[in-house]
Amino acid sequence: MELSKRTFGFIIAITFALLFYVHQQISIFRVSYTIQKKEIEVARLSEAYKLVKFRVARLYSPHVLSQRMKQLSLDLTTPTEQEIIRVLKPKMVPQENKVAWSDPVQFLSWLHFIKEAQAKTAPKE
Repeated sequence: MELSKRTFGFIIAITFALLFYVHQQISIFRVSYTIQKKEIEVARLSEAYKLVKFRVARLYSPHVLSQRMKQLSLDLTTPTEQEIIRVLKPKMVPQENKVAWSDPVQFLSWLHFIKEAQAKTAPKE
């Protein structure tokens, strides 16, 4: 009787281990399938983005713009090379901040604690 309980417990433990293994394998398969679907979706969206980007760039072309001007019957002409004026943005140069120090308050000058000294500097060579 004791042997059959051990055998039965061993069979139950092996069965649970095998069920856990199969469950893990199925989970791995599901995740890999999901990853594959996402990669296909990314490739599709990348191609759609490239196509839309190409179409937008084509809309900005001078030929398409001149056709659109004719359709809307606008009295505009495309500029020639001599009529194009390029305006450059000025380069920002940082300015030196010179702090103008005010004269210090001479509140102790009447006690003769503060004296001023002046020195001549040599000219730069």
